[in-house]
Amino acid sequence: MKTAAARVSRLYEVMDLMLDSVGDPLALKTLAASASYSSFHFDRIFRELTGFSAVEYQRKRRLRRAAHLLRHEPDVPIVRIAQDCGFPSNAAFAKAFKQQFAMSAKAWREGGWRDYMDRQVGRESDVSFFVAEPDNLEAILAPYCPPEPGTVAARIAVRSLPALTLRYQRFFGQSGAALSMACNAFIRERERADALAPGTSWYGVFDEDPGFTGEREYCYDFGCGCAHDRAPDPALGLRTLPAGSYACLEFANEWPRFRSMYEDWLDKQAVWRLDSTRPHIQKVERGPDGQWRGWLALPVKKR
Repeated sequence: MKTAAARVSRLYEVMDLMLDSVGDPLALKTLAASASYSSFHFDRIFRELTGFSAVEYQRKRRLRRAAHLLRHEPDVPIVRIAQDCGFPSNAAFAKAFKQQFAMSAKAWREGGWRDYMDRQVGRESDVSFFVAEPDNLEAILAPYCPPEPGTVAARIAVRSLPALTLRYQRFFGQSGAALSMACNAFIRERERADALAPGTSWYGVFDEDPGFTGEREYCYDFGCGCAHDRAPDPALGLRTLPAGSYACLEFANEWPRFRSMYEDWLDKQAVWRLDSTRPHIQKVERGPDGQWRGWLALPVKKR
């Protein structure tokens, strides 16, 4: 079991390296060496974990980063985005982007992303940050309803959050109700194993735009701060959530969605825009009444 846990932990580190180096050419041999495997064994094990070859996985991540930037950085030329996301030429990028998203990068930037999000990803993308109880799935299964204009924006405050070191479980290829219940089960397991108090704060982390990522490619980290570590579980990963400016939406006894923050606040902003170099973060904890409360945090930077 320890060997298997160490193997998964090394692959997590490679996945993070691929995200951090999305614009750099990373050869399969280099990735394999970083995980202490031969190229053949690395690609086989990586495929077992993710369902994709390492090369395909990195290509998809580059394209999602490009899609993300095309939506949120409208003044950056498409050719610059292609270069920053690791494509050797604009032609190579144009071909790969159309294969992935069934439209050109220009059409995507002009609003095609919304049709793709609703048609190809759909409601499942909106519920990945829930941690509802298994016997109370009404909120998870409810279809997304846009908020009354201005109601979510009025509750958002931009704050400077400190860095936080997280001990986490990575959930790959799950979304919606299945992911919500998996996170809930993880909380109960860690509360038992580590004797954690019911009011412990838990953090969910997503490194990409949740609206553009299908269930098979969902990569979601969920855990708590390392201050709670007694004897660290080798099966869990370790990462530091970066400090910086975040648009925060507090909630209690409800499950707001990042999509409502995008549509009611971010898309109308003249001062702030999304910072794609930092993750989306959710904090949740049980209050004294046993109900969930916390905040959603969008990473932002000034325009």
